[in-house]
Amino acid sequence: MKINILSKSILLVAAALFTLSCTANLLPKVHQPAYQTYDNSGERGYKVSFSLSHDSIPPTAVVINRIQQNISEENKVGLTYHINVLTQSRKILGFKPNVTERENGIFFKTDTADVFKPVNFRLKAE
Repeated sequence: MKINILSKSILLVAAALFTLSCTANLLPKVHQPAYQTYDNSGERGYKVSFSLSHDSIPPTAVVINRIQQNISEENKVGLTYHINVLTQSRKILGFKPNVTERENGIFFKTDTADVFKPVNFRLKAE
């Protein structure tokens, strides 16, 4: 009986790993990932841009320098995204950025879960 439970558990874990690996292969390719810093009248942050190979799996958030910012439809033009990642603000009372331990990358929303894809964003000169 214990062997049967153990074998079912191993099979379940293997199936979950297989599903996640297949999902990662279906994620769109990220083209021209870049960011630049800005400091405008009391607000600091990053202007992040990238293009995707397809939009069948939509991006939901971007992480740049340990700051996570959600992506909205307003950030999308065709397959290109332009996101303003705010890190400091004196204009917004009590503003706190969403700090994460993740490396730079993009979250994608699949049917089953949010999947994180690490991305090497290139710093553009100002």
